[in-house]
Amino acid sequence: MQNNIQRRTDNQRTVRVDRMGTNVYSSKDNKSMHKTLNGEFILYQMLLEQISKRKKELIFHQNSLTEYFKPENSNDQQVMKEFDKEYTPDKAIHWYTRETCIYKILNKALRAQCIDDIIPFGSFIRDLTKQLDDEHTLFIKQLKTPIIKVYRGQHISKDEVNRLKSGIKGLISINSFLSTSTNRNKAIEFATGPPPSTNDLTSILFEIDVNINYLAKPYADIRRISAFPEEEEILFTVGSIFRIDNVSHDDKLNLWMANLILCSFDDADIKDFLSSLKKELNDQNEFVSIGNYFIHMLKYDLAEEHFKKILNQNLIEKDIDFAYCYYGLAQANIKHEYYDLAISNINKALSYLLNNSSLKNHSLVSSCYNDLGSIYAEQSNYQLALQYLDKALSTDDTNNVSKIFASLSNVHFKMSHYHIALEYIKKSLEYQIESEYPAIANTYSNMGKIYIAMNESEKASTVFDKAIEYQLKDLPDTHPDVSYTYNEIGLMFLDKNNYEKALEYMELALHLQSESVPNNHPDFAITYRNIANIYMKKGDLDKALTYYQKVLDNQLKTLPPNTPSVVETYQAIENIYRKKDDYEQVSIYSQKILDSQLERKKLGDKSINSGACFSEALANLYEIDDGKLDPNQLVEHLPATLKIGRSDASLLLSHLESIEIRLVQQTSRGLFKYVDQPSIEKALNRIGTSIVDVAFNEPKRRPEPLLIAEACLNILSYLFYDAPKSLRIPKPSQSQKCLLLGYGAIGQAIGHALMHGGDLDIFSKGSIKVWDQDASRRQLA
Repeated sequence: MQNNIQRRTDNQRTVRVDRMGTNVYSSKDNKSMHKTLNGEFILYQMLLEQISKRKKELIFHQNSLTEYFKPENSNDQQVMKEFDKEYTPDKAIHWYTRETCIYKILNKALRAQCIDDIIPFGSFIRDLTKQLDDEHTLFIKQLKTPIIKVYRGQHISKDEVNRLKSGIKGLISINSFLSTSTNRNKAIEFATGPPPSTNDLTSILFEIDVNINYLAKPYADIRRISAFPEEEEILFTVGSIFRIDNVSHDDKLNLWMANLILCSFDDADIKDFLSSLKKELNDQNEFVSIGNYFIHMLKYDLAEEHFKKILNQNLIEKDIDFAYCYYGLAQANIKHEYYDLAISNINKALSYLLNNSSLKNHSLVSSCYNDLGSIYAEQSNYQLALQYLDKALSTDDTNNVSKIFASLSNVHFKMSHYHIALEYIKKSLEYQIESEYPAIANTYSNMGKIYIAMNESEKASTVFDKAIEYQLKDLPDTHPDVSYTYNEIGLMFLDKNNYEKALEYMELALHLQSESVPNNHPDFAITYRNIANIYMKKGDLDKALTYYQKVLDNQLKTLPPNTPSVVETYQAIENIYRKKDDYEQVSIYSQKILDSQLERKKLGDKSINSGACFSEALANLYEIDDGKLDPNQLVEHLPATLKIGRSDASLLLSHLESIEIRLVQQTSRGLFKYVDQPSIEKALNRIGTSIVDVAFNEPKRRPEPLLIAEACLNILSYLFYDAPKSLRIPKPSQSQKCLLLGYGAIGQAIGHALMHGGDLDIFSKGSIKVWDQDASRRQLA
């Protein structure tokens, strides 16, 4: 449930002419690789269907709106109490048109698709629709012409305008009850009145043609029963569907004009939508499917919350529904890169499928195995990945064969087995349905990536041309699917160090995305990152930094800060600042990296311990060797958590642990070139000296010496024993000297800390413990 306080604040800021959420549907987009484009439309229609059917999952269990929303504003309290006490179904429209918090909260919940906040209004929505239906019958009898024209002037997001432009001749649904006027001038006044509150908004006038002979969702002139009978208001029920006839900009009025036509239930595209939805849902529970569409719409937190609610409140009973629910949870986990959780949830889904004899051959079984293979590939566990993909192929499901071969190709690509990857991607192509042109285009695009890795750029160029050819069979040349291919072509030119050509194609991709997908879409992050990498190769740090910041801004719109891909962006930005010698920013981004990793570790991410992520602490230590940092000011340049004089034991240990993590990650990037140099020796010695300073100057804040010693020992042990074995390289010739300095630092720290406290017995036992631990490791090395 959304935060009630934030909800109240938003309601107080809302004016009578609300922003109107819109969803566009195109039958062509339904076949494209961009499921998000139609996802909002589908999700909304499913949600309204649930409400209209009064599904048991959507029954409101609170006694009143006041009890649920708990308004703090005294006026809102009074209104809700009045509503709870006096509301009757025959007054639904009257209540909706009153200038109160009721319509504001309702429309906000409908626009945001906040199920928890829509549920309390379920009966009110049904009453509104029923009363509109009754009024509609009276309204139609009074009309003398078969066509009426109504208007709506308001502010709308620029993303929505782009979607309207790209969806001309497609369908549009309205995410709330739609208030319109028969007075065009009044609608224009609303549209051109006070300027939009943010740069993301623009003004628009909707001109809507209504054929009264069409059988459609109800609408009516509500002056007779409105709280404002003087307004010339025609109200359309929530979820009304229109066709987009035209979209243009009126330079004189400085506003967008959108011409819409109310659709009947017999509209061919509506029938196509219902047919494709039925096919896609297959045998899924509709309430479970809402969670899947949250994922399509990049609303991963909502999806996870939705699936957990279904499970926690026992809203499903069938094994197949449980399987889909856990599978959906796994998809949300994958998007957040919590792979261990995803594996756990997929295995739960499989247990429901495989323990039910009627479900053992269900298509979801092969999908589970396929996804397990893909997850293990992301974790670089290629043996397990191939085992699960073989299991996926061994099922009786023929619908997923092409997808499984594509996954096998991806695993071998990650393993640098390019010829095998090529064979599998060709097999994937063989099993694809001939009419699914966008999917075929995507396969050709993946094939092009393999040819690039094989240094066969001519063949790559040929298959990229094929990809575009297939994309344009079903889609316009302005469709965002084409941007995928432009990105790959750009990478091909980048691989050949042709930076100008690479930039040309990346900018083409960016232009298409800007005109066709919402600004929170992850496509932008991919393109921005590619452009940033081009500028990095060109040595233009300022432009690279600009585009990495754009990557980060885009990621944080749909992903939490501790997602590994976000952390990767933090590191790229931190790296640029280090190259620019801006150590204040280095410290800031180092801290972001550390905080993200520690947060994931708290949430149980085991990859932290395997070195899958990192901290920048040791990288800062390296700068001593390059003369970029003054060793005497080293502590001041480290992230805040390592400023030991201001830290407690837990913070210090956390950062020492992060240094260990950093060592794991950095060894594969040439860490050992530093081992024979004085930088590591100085770094180890300075860690010990810093600890001594704390022990001597701030005895009350003194960290636990033995715990510090153990953390430092882990660093030394990994550096000189574990890493050389795992990397199969000889030990550095100067390792003994470094070890000596390291032990000296640890011993010095323990000695000063404990002798300052007067407990020499603990000091001697602690020293022996540290030495024994290391001796056993040296024997194993």
